[in-house]
Formats: sequence, C-alpha cells, structure tokens
Amino acid sequence: MTHKKKFLSLVFLIGAFFTALITYVTYQQAQRYFIGSLTNSVNQLGSKIDAQLTRYSQLPQVLASDPRLLVPLLAAADERYPVGEQFLSVSKLLEQWNDTLNADTIYLIDRQGTTLAASNWQKRRSFVGQNYHYRPYFQQALNGQLGQYFALGASSEKRGYYFSAPVILNGQILGVLTLKVDLSLITDIWQYDGIEYVISDSAGIVFYSSEPSWLYQSLTQLDEPTKQAIIDSRQYGKAPLTALSHYRDLAQLEQSQQLQLSWPSAAGSTDFMLAKHSMAKTGWQIFGFSPTSNNHQTVLQAALMFVTIYSLLCIAIHSWWQTYRARKALASLNSKLERTVAKRTANLQDANQQLKITLSQYEHSQAELKQTQTELMQAAKLAMLGELSASINHEINQPLAAMRTYAENSRKLLEKERYQSVANNIEEIIHLNSLVSEIIARFKVFARKGSEHNSTRYTSVNHAVHSSLGLVRNRLLKEGITLRMQDIPENIHINIDAIQFEQVLVNLFQNSIHALNGINDPQIGIEVEPTSNQVNCMVWDNGAGMTDEQMAQLFDPFYTTKEEGLGLGLTISKRIIDAYKGSLIVEKHHTGGAKFTLSLPMSNKEAS
Repeated sequence: MTHKKKFLSLVFLIGAFFTALITYVTYQQAQRYFIGSLTNSVNQLGSKIDAQLTRYSQLPQVLASDPRLLVPLLAAADERYPVGEQFLSVSKLLEQWNDTLNADTIYLIDRQGTTLAASNWQKRRSFVGQNYHYRPYFQQALNGQLGQYFALGASSEKRGYYFSAPVILNGQILGVLTLKVDLSLITDIWQYDGIEYVISDSAGIVFYSSEPSWLYQSLTQLDEPTKQAIIDSRQYGKAPLTALSHYRDLAQLEQSQQLQLSWPSAAGSTDFMLAKHSMAKTGWQIFGFSPTSNNHQTVLQAALMFVTIYSLLCIAIHSWWQTYRARKALASLNSKLERTVAKRTANLQDANQQLKITLSQYEHSQAELKQTQTELMQAAKLAMLGELSASINHEINQPLAAMRTYAENSRKLLEKERYQSVANNIEEIIHLNSLVSEIIARFKVFARKGSEHNSTRYTSVNHAVHSSLGLVRNRLLKEGITLRMQDIPENIHINIDAIQFEQVLVNLFQNSIHALNGINDPQIGIEVEPTSNQVNCMVWDNGAGMTDEQMAQLFDPFYTTKEEGLGLGLTISKRIIDAYKGSLIVEKHHTGGAKFTLSLPMSNKEAS
C-alpha cells in the first residue's frame, strides 16, 4: 500500500471517528435543547393559563354577596315558573356583569340544581330552566365550598371552565352562582410553531390540543369501568376516549422523554419528545410534544457541517490559502454565535427590568387603593361630625355660658371681699372647664384618622356603645327621642377596631334619628345578644320603615334617602364590618321601623 493510500485511509478513519463522535454529542445536546425549549414553552403556557383563570377564581364569591340575587332564591317554588320571565331583572343583572367581566356565561342555580337566571337568557340555548344538579361544581358550592370544574357545556357544547360559589343568607346556602370561562383563550396564548401540546385532566383525558384529532382521547389505556364512569358523567359529551398510546397510566408515560402517539398520517403514529407541566390549582397536566424528526434533522446538519469542515481542513494541509479561508469562516461563525448569545442576554435583561417595573407599579397601585379607602372612611366620619355640629355647639356653649356667669359673679364678690364664695365659683369654673375638655376630647378621638399603628383589635361593646351615644346625646334630647337600651355587660369584647366600630354605630344612630322625623313618640332601641362565638348588636327604631326595594339597595354606593346625603355611610359601614369577618343586615322591625343587626366575632381578650 502506497503512502498516499495509507494517508487517505488514516484521514478517512479519523474523519469517521470524529463524525460519529460529533453525531453522538450533537444528538445529546440537541435533545437537551429541544426538551428544555419544550419544557419552557409548556411552563409559560401553564403560567399564562393560571393567570387567566386566577383572574376569575374569586369573582363568583364576590358577586354571590349581592343581595339582589336573593330575590329568585327566596321565592316560593310555585312562584318561579315560567323562570325565564319571572326573574328577568336578575338575568339582565347577570348579563351586565358578564359583559363587564368578559366571561362566557354567569348563571344562578337554586338548591335543586335548576337555573333561575342566566346572562344568556336571550340566546336560543339559554341556561335558564336547565338542571345541573349532577355537575361537581354545583355540588361543591352546595357544600359551602368554592367550586372549580372543566367540562363541555351540556347546552352550549362549548369547552369551558366553571367557577362557583354558594349564595348565603344568615348562614344558610340558598343557591349557587356559577361563572363559566370560555377556554378558547388558550388558542390565543399558544404562539409556538412546530410544537404540539395537549391539556389533560388527572385521568389523562385530552380536552384541549393543538391537534384536533387528539381531542377527547386518552393519553393512556383506560380500563372499562373508568372509561364508562367518565362517559356517564357527561364531562366530555359522548367522546369515545380512544387511547393515543400504549402506556397503562400517566406515571408510566411521564417517565419517558420519548413516546409514540397515534397521528392522522399514513404511518398511523409519530415519535415525539415529551415535556410536562402540572397545574396544581386545576389538577390539569400540560404536555408538550416535539417530533423527534426535528432532532434528527439537527444531528444530520451537524454531521454534514463537520464533514464539510473536516474536508476543508484536509484540503488545507495541501494549501495554506485554503487553510486561511477555513479559519476565517470558523472565526466568522464563532462571532455570529457570540452576537446571538449577547442579543438573547440583552433581551432577558430587558424582560427582567420590565417585570420589576410592573411589580413596582402594582405595589404602588395597591398602596394608593388602601390610602383611598382610608380617606373615604375618614371623609364619612367628618361628614357625620358635620351633621353633629349643632349638638357639639350646644354641648360646649352651655358650660361656657355658665363659666362666664361664675366669672362675672366672682368679680362682684371680690369687691365685697367674699373670698370663700369666690373660691367656690372658681371650683365650679374648673369643673366646667374639665367638662368642656372631656366633650372636645370625645369628638377629637372620634374624628381621629385611623391607621395600622394606632388601631385597636379588641373592643368593649359597652364602652363603644356609650361613647357613640355620647356623640349623639344632645340630638336625641333635642328631637325628644326615647332611648330603649338594656344593660350591657362590661366583659363582652369583639374583634374590631374601637374607632371603626363607633363610626358604624354613630352612622346607624344618625340614620335612625333621620327616620324618626315627624314620628309621634319616637324611639330608638339598642340590644346586645352574645352567643358562643359571636356578638349580635341590634339597633332599631319605630320610624316609617322602608320598602323592600329600598332595603335591597340600602348598601349600594351612593344610594340614599336623605336630601343632602352622600349615600356612602352604610356602604362604608358594611365594608368595615365585612373586613373583620362580620355581617351587617337590615330587616323590618315589629314596630314598623327598621332594624339593623351587627354580627362580629367574639373575643376573649381585654379591649385595648
């Protein structure tokens, strides 16, 4: 064998060895890259879906507290039908909410599972009159929980995610308010070409996929009892739940980074690389699939590139110029890679900076919102003090007039050298001065702006009631109102800030005084009933009372029956009580007037 043949054979063997090595290394790196990219993509999809669903998760609980929803639920069963016409106002209210929240449907269900009102009341497939007692989200809410569930709509046949919350009155669940979110938003979120994805439930049933032929199929083999139970639940309509792979369960499927799935092609199936993201809140699994052919193509390109470079290097042994060109090409390729890395690094830094700015803006908005709420409560207290200004002037002017009289009398007594009488007058002036200071201090404490630093958590009911009555005492005397109040034990304490509790009581007293205008024998009553874990404080009057329509709107912002009222007093009072896990309700009193009931958790600690 000639030296030339030996040299060519050696060159060939070295080239074959390094080609195999490059192929192996590239395959491993490409696989890690594609799986990493796939994992990042499904994680981003999961985070975006979580963010979208979180936006709606608490809305049913907030909306369920609206007293207008109680009208159809409290109606007798024989008064309800035809449902669509009976509660049209409530359906229109739900329609207004639905348009504002950009949800799919909002509907109200009674305890038997019948839909009484729905935002889609005008549509051909309206939910009104439909019975959903078999839906898990209805059963969860009926048990006092916040329900979440995915299913095909029984009427609309549209995929949706359901959030539900119980409608509660006086601790009793009267019905369920459900909000349906259209999951077509996932299509808008997904922006990754060349990657397939599926979203499955805990049983492995695909209910959303970038590949339509995979919809409502099973990722794994299901036994017949499980399959029949899913079909009977009507969660996915009448889907056959055909298995897409040979795996027995999801745990076995997740252990493999590569798998074979049925595919609508001539071959019948395709090999994929796999990445998974678990959504703990919903119990869903997001699987991303990238065809292994992408990896093979990358490996082939790398092998061809190495062979080309190796050939050029071999030729460069015979030619310095060719070697120079090869080195120049390699340097250019390296520079391009560095620029790409630098560009991606800069993009990541920009994204991180933008995220910090967004978080800062969010925290600032939260602080401003909290400050606005505090200022609103303070404005309501000052408005209340404005209504009490005449009473304040009367309380202060009487002692001041008496002090002036004592002072003028003392001057005359001094001229007559009756020093003991002058001393007695001075003692009276000191006593009256202390009385004025006490009056001013009482209104000053009430007018004080609350904060987290000076607030008290535990409040004596006895002390708070008497302090509140002290603020309206002169107005009660002026209006000739009789106060009916039982003895309140001093050892009853509740979990609420004292100033805020007094603000609520003064607002209720003011409203009762207003309601007694022109009433013969006007009366205001105060009753306190402690239970095992809470305290009920009732304030009633024998005024003209309110209609059912007025009582239904009483806690709405800017609703008032006063000519100069702002309509914020009762709204702020209810929010104060709600913030301390209590309740504020209104009902008719047997005397014909109104009765407000404050319920707050009892505390076994001494008031601060």
